[in-house]
Parts: sequence; structure tokens; C-alpha cells
Amino acid sequence: MARLGFCTAIGRASAAIGDEAFYDRLLEVTASLVEADQLSLVRYSSSGAPDLIIPREIRSEVAAPYASGLYTLDPFHDYWRSVGLPTVSSLRRLAPAEMWKSRYALEFLRAASISDEIAVFLPPIGGASPTLIVDRAVGEFSAAELATIENAFPLLAGLHDAHLKAIISHGLAADATEKPLRLLDRRGDELAANSAWRRLVAEPNGGLVEALVELSTTGKRQASLPDGRLVVRSALGADFGAAPGGQCDQVEVSAMHAPRADRNAWLSVLTHRERQIVELTLEGHPIASIADRLGVKRGTIKNHRLRLYQKLDITTERELFLTYVQHLRATGA
Repeated sequence: MARLGFCTAIGRASAAIGDEAFYDRLLEVTASLVEADQLSLVRYSSSGAPDLIIPREIRSEVAAPYASGLYTLDPFHDYWRSVGLPTVSSLRRLAPAEMWKSRYALEFLRAASISDEIAVFLPPIGGASPTLIVDRAVGEFSAAELATIENAFPLLAGLHDAHLKAIISHGLAADATEKPLRLLDRRGDELAANSAWRRLVAEPNGGLVEALVELSTTGKRQASLPDGRLVVRSALGADFGAAPGGQCDQVEVSAMHAPRADRNAWLSVLTHRERQIVELTLEGHPIASIADRLGVKRGTIKNHRLRLYQKLDITTERELFLTYVQHLRATGA
């Protein structure tokens, strides 16, 4: 595969901090250091099955065996569950000899055309490590190549940390005022929260616990606090690297005393199909799922998204969520 220069890759990753494409760019940094045939991002959890996040479209003959249970034989999965420390390692280093005769090697690695891998276990979020993986289809990575990525680990981990801080500190807020915000994984476990959220949790009469119980039991997207503010819950996309398929809880100033506006007024410039795509995106559906639900090709969805992004004057899915939250704040919808 084509390689970017190291400095170019670093520049692209730095520019993507806080953006949905960040981990794609961080994989480019890793790939600029060694020759690789494939790149992937896997979220290894200390308490659950791994999430294959990148590439976003995986061949069924590769994804199905892994998801059906072969992941339990994945040496990287075993390492994170048993050790769970950020590091750089290779498949050849971690895999026991019998693994190469197991179903994992014969069915998954063979189908995926993987002969060796280097995994960069980034610092965890809520017990799960977003892990950068570079694959080689033939042969092994040398000790020198492994050392090259090991030497770059502090840089990769630092960029990852800056990305998380950008998400957590700034969240989906449009202004500079820090608002209470936290990220949840797809199981509802808290991954991270900013200092404003922690302060609100500590307030004896803040009402946050009761509001969160209401959100969980009713399935609503917002709940009121005693001071009139709202806890707004937004779905995160399946390819949102920090919390794929998770949710974002953020406290917003309520507009309950303002005149109510049409909850979809901000989508008035869009066609019916474009509005459907926006609504499914906000529910956390990836492109493949949206295409299946609407009965169209994935390429059609991508074309629609480009046009609706232009109409809404945005360029990324993150900006779409930001626009949505701004509308909630302005209308109290």
C-alpha cells in the first residue's frame, strides 16, 4: 500500500485531533514507519468482545468467523484481558506455537491474508484500548521494524491523549464555556467525563443521578435538572473511535421558556431522503446500516451525505452532531 512520509502523516493526524477521521490518520502515521499491507483499528476490551472499527467495511468471510467466537483465540485479545497495559507487540511475539494450528489461524488469519501483525495498544478508555494494527500478508515484521514503532509509541499515545482531551473538554459545545459532558460505551459504561461533569456529580442537590435514571428507564433523549438545565443524550456513530456505538451525555441550558420551534426546522433545506439519512446518522447507524434500512447502495448514501453536508454548511459527522445539539439548545426540542 502507498506510504505517506512520516512528517506528512504527523501533520495530517495533528490536524484531525477531535475529528472523526483521527484514528484513520493515526494509522497513517504507523504505516509511514513500516511496510504494511493492511491497516486496522480494533477496540480491545477488558470485559467484552473486541470491536472491529477500521476498516469500516469488512468482508463477511473475515468478519463472521471472528465475531462468532474466534476472537477468544486472538493473542491480542488475550493480552489485553490478561495484562491490559499500553504497549507495542507483534502477533509472532505474543502467539503461542499452537495458535498457528488453531481455527483462528486456519480460518480467520488465512481469510484475512495476515501473516504477521504489529499492534499498538493505546492507553485505555474505560478499560478498552483503541489498538492500531498494521498487517503483513507475507513474512514477518523484523525486530528492527518492531523497535521503530516502539520508539514512536510515546508520540502515538500523546496524539491519542490530545484527541481524547479535545473530545471530552470541548465535547459538542459551540462556545468556550466548559459544559458537563461524559462519554459512554455501547454497554452504557462511563468511559470518560470532564471536570464540569465531575463537579455536578458531587453536588448533593444537583439532580443528575435522578435525571440519568430517567434517561435510562424511559429511553428519552433529554431530562431536566432542578435548576432548569437539560441532560441531553446523543448517539455516537459505530465508527466513532473513542466510543463506537456509544453515547454522549451533555448538560445544556434549557430553552423551555422560549417559543417552541419545529424540532426538524434545521433540516428544512434537505430533501426527504437526506433528512432520513441525518436522522439515522444521529441514531448511530453507519453507512452500511443506513443503506440496508433505506434499500439503496452505500455509494448512494455517500453521495447524499456529501450534498446534505454542503446544504448544512458542514464537512464532518462531528459537525452534524454539533449542529443537532445547538438546535436542541436553541429550541428546547
